[in-house]
Amino acid sequence: MPAGLADAIASSLFGLALRVNQEGDLGSGGRLSSWDDRYLKFRRPFSVKLTVRTDNPGWNQMQESAYARFKIESKPAPHVYSIPNKFDVSARKLRLAAMLVHEAFEYSFNKEVVLSRPCIYGVFGGRFGGFKPSKHKCVGCMRCVQEYPHIMTVKQSDRYKKLGDSFWTPENVFTVLNEASTGKIPVKGMGYKGAFSGEGFDGMWTDMSEIVRPTRDGVYGREYISTSVDIGRKPTSIDFAKIDDQPKSLEIPVPIIFDEPPTGTDTADIRAAVGLAAEKIGTLNISRDIRHRETGLDNLLPIIDEKEIADNEEREQPEIAEFDAETPGFLDRLLARFDRSILIARLPLREDSGSAASRLVRQGVHGLHLYADYHGQDYSRNSRHISTALKDVHQQLVREGLRDKVTIIASGGITLAEHVPKAIICGADLVAIDTTVLVALQAEFKGETRDRANHHLRPRSINPEWGAQRLVNLIGVWHDQLIEILSAMGMRDVRRLRGDIGRSMMDLELQEQSFKGIAWAT
Repeated sequence: MPAGLADAIASSLFGLALRVNQEGDLGSGGRLSSWDDRYLKFRRPFSVKLTVRTDNPGWNQMQESAYARFKIESKPAPHVYSIPNKFDVSARKLRLAAMLVHEAFEYSFNKEVVLSRPCIYGVFGGRFGGFKPSKHKCVGCMRCVQEYPHIMTVKQSDRYKKLGDSFWTPENVFTVLNEASTGKIPVKGMGYKGAFSGEGFDGMWTDMSEIVRPTRDGVYGREYISTSVDIGRKPTSIDFAKIDDQPKSLEIPVPIIFDEPPTGTDTADIRAAVGLAAEKIGTLNISRDIRHRETGLDNLLPIIDEKEIADNEEREQPEIAEFDAETPGFLDRLLARFDRSILIARLPLREDSGSAASRLVRQGVHGLHLYADYHGQDYSRNSRHISTALKDVHQQLVREGLRDKVTIIASGGITLAEHVPKAIICGADLVAIDTTVLVALQAEFKGETRDRANHHLRPRSINPEWGAQRLVNLIGVWHDQLIEILSAMGMRDVRRLRGDIGRSMMDLELQEQSFKGIAWAT
């Protein structure tokens, strides 16, 4: 209710009560339905007419609630550089011509029949029909092959098969490119035709068995689902004598931030595009490049090295900053110099990451950025997927009673929208994306891209505004899919998903449970 209208009603009721106390009677008529003598102490029944002023239109309008629903506005950002067609469609031209001649005589040269083709997507809708099909429109439904197997052939194009590397499959590259271009969730009308299990996140299923109220109204239905997360050290108790010394935290509207790009790919165009996108979305952009900090954007998360401790003596402290945690004694100097900043420790995932994370939390760090390589594998001798390594660190911090004190950022191998909730289930608070940014901006794979120093990902020259819009589209699509999965789980806040492994099923664990004791199956 508008504040002005509430004040007017309260004033009218106060005046009414005052007159009743003074005069004892306001006339005859019916009683107030919800107020009786027990509460208002009126001796006689009465009727009252309240008039609401209309000279202020704002009084009669519904005002927005205290929160504003977060929504990322997407706009088309078509590909600047051509991408390969997913399918290669071809027809045996002599057989096609013979069929057309036969149909022409059989149907008395009826144009509507002779020129009709069996593709609802318009692959054969051009001037030359099946002689020169529009290959970019083909979705691989195979209807033309089923009806004319002696004429039509559909297969994956050779250029499409060359997209990505051993980790970035052509399907994943194609998905990210189209999400960034259209800002729409990719939906396959002919159903899912891929594998139902695999390595890493592909072998992890989210559990929808406790559906409470699915999104019957769509992604932005009547119920609000929060995707906001807090970055910083969480206080476990409050000392009212030191209330001003409580640790700070920073809230962002989505659990996705931009990580630093691979070495040599941080061009001026990409740097500007990522900075603009982070500002539009309200998320953070990690960078160790000093040139990036001169942009003046508020969404920068700088990576501070030892040189900058001396160089920043006269500068204002950043609200939040990262540092490489493997430098001995660096954290103590940072805590002394940047005592008002939120400090995030960058830590590679290894066998001992749990104990290292525990030590850093006890020393006073506000957050941990745990990263794997770009293929989602940690840096231990027997490499593990980031999902397994994350769970180990999360569970060790839980056992030691330290998990609720810090924020965990996970990066490495986060390439699809579904990886965001799966990484959060494994123990992260939010994720950082790296090579996915470059793929959305149409960078080219020239070989394996494993880590920052060993990669073959070549960026292209882009317009920063165009690049920013594509990144906004990408995060918008991922945000919508995150809302869908939270709704299917009956959750109204992404924070509740953190570490909730009961919401997931692991393919390997289910196989072990199902086929335990069967020699040929295990």
